[in-house]
Amino acid sequence: MRAVKGENPAVAAGRGVRHAAAAGLLSVLLLTGGCFRAHPLPALPPEVVRAGLTQDDYALRQSFADGRFDDALSLVSPKGRFVPGDELLASLYRASALYYAGRFDTSGLALDRAAVLADDRYTKSISRNLLAAVTSDGTLPYEPSQTERLMMNYYGMLDFLRRGDVGGAAVEARRISALFESFDSRKDSVDVRTRALLNYLAGATFEAAGEKNDAAVSYRVARALVGDSALPFPAEPKKQRRSRGGARPPAADSTTGEVIVVIEHGYVAHRVPRLVLIPVTEDEFDKFGGKPEETLAAAAAISARTLVWIATDQDRFLWHDEDDDRELRMDDRSSQAAYLLPVAWTSLQRPYHPAWRGAVVVDSMVRRSFGVNADLCDAMANDFRRSRAAAIMRGVVRAGAKLALAEAAARKLEKKKGEFAGSVARWATDAINVATERADIRQWRLLPGELSIVRLSLPAGPHELSLDYAPGDGAATRRIALGTVDIRPGRIAFATTRLWDDGVLAPRRRVVVSGR
Repeated sequence: MRAVKGENPAVAAGRGVRHAAAAGLLSVLLLTGGCFRAHPLPALPPEVVRAGLTQDDYALRQSFADGRFDDALSLVSPKGRFVPGDELLASLYRASALYYAGRFDTSGLALDRAAVLADDRYTKSISRNLLAAVTSDGTLPYEPSQTERLMMNYYGMLDFLRRGDVGGAAVEARRISALFESFDSRKDSVDVRTRALLNYLAGATFEAAGEKNDAAVSYRVARALVGDSALPFPAEPKKQRRSRGGARPPAADSTTGEVIVVIEHGYVAHRVPRLVLIPVTEDEFDKFGGKPEETLAAAAAISARTLVWIATDQDRFLWHDEDDDRELRMDDRSSQAAYLLPVAWTSLQRPYHPAWRGAVVVDSMVRRSFGVNADLCDAMANDFRRSRAAAIMRGVVRAGAKLALAEAAARKLEKKKGEFAGSVARWATDAINVATERADIRQWRLLPGELSIVRLSLPAGPHELSLDYAPGDGAATRRIALGTVDIRPGRIAFATTRLWDDGVLAPRRRVVVSGR
C-alpha cells in the first residue's frame, strides 16, 4: 500500500481498501493454488485444511492409506482427475502409484522418463526465467530438487531389487553416487543424514552384487557423514593370518546370511502458499518499468534486503505451522517505505504425527527395535534454502513490474477522468495482477517423510518377517506381516515397506504395507 504526503485522506483510505482487497484476493488464490475447477469437489475436513493439503493430496492419501493403489494410479493417469500438469511431475506421481501397486517394470519406465526430462531441464534457459519474471514460477517446466533427483534413483534401485535384478539395482546405486559427486562439485549437498542413508543403501546394493570395492567406498562415505553408530554398518573385514604351519584359519561361518529391511514412514514436508509483504521505497518503485538496468538494480536491492531479513528469522520464513498466518510481513522500520510489495511465496509444512515406535520381528521371536535414520523433511528444507535467493529475485521483479505498470496506467486515466476513475483503475489492474501472481507449490508430494533401516544376520533358510508398529496416537501396537524372506548363506536379502500414517487422515484399522 502506498503512503503519499499531502494526499487527500479519502483517496488514501480508498487506496488502503484497494490494496487490502487485492491482498485478500491474492490470499484466496494462494490458498486454492490459483486455480478453479469446473465442478466443485466436496469440502475438505478442517484438519486437512489446517495442514495445508490440497484436494489432490487428500484423495491420493486416502487411496494409499486404504491400499487402493489402482485407484491412486487412475487419479494420476494421463487423463486422471488429479494428474499434475507438468509431464515430469506426472511421471513421478505415476511411478509412485505403480511401485506401490507392485507393477515394478512399468514403474521403472516412468522413473526413466522422469530422469530423462530432469536431465534435459537441468540447464535453465534465459527465456524460461524471463517468463517466470512476468507471470509466475509455476509457468516454468518443473525441475526436481536435489533430494527428489536422488529419490528417483532410490526408487529405481528398490524397483530392481524387488524384481530380483541385483545388477540393475547396482546401476541405480552407481547413479546415486554420481549424483552426489555432481552436487559436491558445486559445493551443494543435501541433509547429511539423508546423504548417509542413501550412500549406505548404495553400499549394501553393491555388496549384494559382489562389487566389494564400490561397497566399501559408499560405506566409507556414509560413515564419514554420520559416524559408526548411526547406521547398521557391516563389520570391517579382518585380515587373515597364516598359522605357523602356513595353513589359513578356518573360513567364516557359511550357514548365515543377512536381510536389510527398509521402512518408509509418513509423507515429506509439503509446500503451502504464503504471501510476503516487502517494504519498497518511493525511489525503488520509480525505477520499475524504466530502463532494464534500473529495474534490475532496484530488484537486486530489494531482494538483498529481503534475504537479510530472511536470514535473521529463517524458521518463520521456511517452516509453516498450522497456527501461523499465511501472510509474512517484513519488519522494516524505515520511514522511507512507501509500498508493501506483495510477492507470492511458499513455506514448508512439516507433517505432524505423535512419536511412534517400531520393531522388526523374525519368526515371531527375535525383535529388533528401530528409529528414524533419515528425515527427508530436513533434506527438502535444504533444497528450499538453495533456491530461495533466485526465487525472491524473480518474485520481486515480477511483482514490482506489475505494480509499476498498474500505477502508470492509473495515473494516465486519472489525468483524463479524475481521481475516482484512477482509483477504480488501480483496483482493477491490481486484481488482474493478483490473479496472475500464484505461489508455486509443485513438488513430488508422495515421497516418504522418514526412512529407517534394520540389518539382521539370520540362519540360512526361509524366515517370516513382521513389524510391530505403535503409531503413537494411543492405539494399541499392531503386528503387520511383511512376508517370507529367503536367506542364503553369505548373501544379502532386502525387504521394503511403507507405513502410510500421516497424522492427518482419520486413524485406520490397519496400516497398509507395500513392499516385501
